[in-house]
Amino acid sequence: MAVGVTAWFYVSLSFEKLAASGVRDALAIVSFLIAGWLVMLIAEVVDNHYLRAFACLCVILGGVVSFKWIFLVDGPILRELSSGPFGMLMVTIGFWTALAVAAALFILLAIRLALDKLHVGRRPPQAVAMDVSLGSEPASSSPEPGVGQQPAGSDLPPIPVDTSPLAVGTESATTARQVGPVSRLVGIGGVYLGSSFDLSPGELSIGRQDAGIELGNDNQVSRQHAAISIAPSGIATLSDLGSTNGTHVNNQPVTSIELAPGDVIRIGTSLFKVEG
Repeated sequence: MAVGVTAWFYVSLSFEKLAASGVRDALAIVSFLIAGWLVMLIAEVVDNHYLRAFACLCVILGGVVSFKWIFLVDGPILRELSSGPFGMLMVTIGFWTALAVAAALFILLAIRLALDKLHVGRRPPQAVAMDVSLGSEPASSSPEPGVGQQPAGSDLPPIPVDTSPLAVGTESATTARQVGPVSRLVGIGGVYLGSSFDLSPGELSIGRQDAGIELGNDNQVSRQHAAISIAPSGIATLSDLGSTNGTHVNNQPVTSIELAPGDVIRIGTSLFKVEG
C-alpha cells in the first residue's frame, strides 16, 4: 500500500509538471519499487519465503535508486506546484513506510529461514520413539529421558503403539490396519500435543494458514499442506498437497491413503493419532 501511495502521488505531480513525458519519467524512477511489490504478490501466491525476501530487497534497492530523483532532483520543483506540498508529504510518508516495512520484513524472513535451516529434517521426540518401537530405527544406547523408554520407578503401563504395517498396496497390509470410520485427530506430539480436531463428513484442509485444521505454530507445515476427505460412512482419505516436508502416516511418506483408527499422522513436527 505504501508503494502504491508513493507511486500515485509522485506520478500525479510529475504529470502536473510535464504531462505525458513526466509520467514516463516518474514510472521509470519508481519501477523498482513497483517491481518489488509485484514480486511480493507472486511470493504470496506461491507461498515462498525466499521470493518474499527477494521482493523486500527489490523494494529496498528501488528506494536507494529512486531517492535521489524523487527528493533531490524533482522534489524542490514538485513542491512549487499547487498540490505540491501535500503531494510530496504523501510521497515522503509512503516512501519511508515502504522501506521500513521492507527492511523489517526482510530481517524477520532472514531469521525465519535461518531457524528453518536449523530445524529442517528434525523430528519430534515422539516420532523418534515411534521409529524405535516400529523397528525402523535402532534404539540408542543412552536414550534421552522420556524418549522411547519408561521413566524409572513408574508403574504406568507402556503406551500401546500400532505396529501394523502401512498399507502400501498389498492386501495383507490393508487388512492388518483395518481401515474404518474415524471421528477425530488427537495431538500426541509436538506443539499441538493435547489438541483435538473433529472429522465430520466433507473436505477438511490442513495447513499453516487459511485451513480447516490450522497449524500456524509449526514452522515445518506448508500453507496448504494436506487435506482429509471424509465420506458419509466415516471413511477418511488423507492426501498430501505437494507440501515441502511431506505427510507421513505410521512413519511412512504418503501421497494419498485411507486412514484407519490407530494410525499416527506426522505433519511438520506435529503428531496426531487417528481415533475411531
